[in-house]
Amino acid sequence: MKRNFYLKDEVWSILEKESPENLIKVLSSFPPTKIISPLIGAFLHPIEEVRWKAIVAFGYFTGEIAKKDMERARIIIRRLMWMLNEESGGMAWGVPEGFAEALYNSPLLKKEYLSIFVSYLWNTEDTHKYKADNYLEFPPAQRGVIWGIGRLAEKYKKELFETKAHIYVYQHIDSEDKAVCFLSLWSLNRLYPFHEKLAVDKKKIEKVLNFLKKKNFSYLMLDGVKIREKSINELESELKIL
Repeated sequence: MKRNFYLKDEVWSILEKESPENLIKVLSSFPPTKIISPLIGAFLHPIEEVRWKAIVAFGYFTGEIAKKDMERARIIIRRLMWMLNEESGGMAWGVPEGFAEALYNSPLLKKEYLSIFVSYLWNTEDTHKYKADNYLEFPPAQRGVIWGIGRLAEKYKKELFETKAHIYVYQHIDSEDKAVCFLSLWSLNRLYPFHEKLAVDKKKIEKVLNFLKKKNFSYLMLDGVKIREKSINELESELKIL
């Protein structure tokens, strides 16, 4: 009982003290189902690196739960979906990133929820149809979805193309939010070459790049295997879409 009472403090202490490389091993001493809630709570941690470590751990352990109890994993994902719903009354910081990491770690969850995840970025202005009910208009929320698409591109490019994720990311490339611009470039680059034709305006991309370079923009993120600050100059050197 005492262990349960202090579980949040224990988990948060581990997140704060352990390196990302050692994090999963240390947290594996707890039953995965017991630490999901403390990890979700840590999405709001005031230290950004700790927040990212919580996202990584959440994705890993949700994937482990899905291997043994898919219905319990579905309940966890539905909890995230509720948190992203306007009716929940919250901003849901870190929730799109956690959602993406769970799909990254579980092919079963990816199969069921990838199209829903991408739809959070689905703005239908160009098709002149109604706006998707779950489209996230708040730029900080869009950052998480766009980052998540780039992350998922490591494993699931074909499926992302089928959902037209690259098209929806491209629609956000000249956002007023600098982080959304940066992450859109990063995600598009990871999706390239595009399976379905996408008319990329190179002048628009260059304009966005120049704007971010003037601001000397960088972003703390999970970039592949490490949590680190990534600069616009570094990203520019990697771009294949120009």
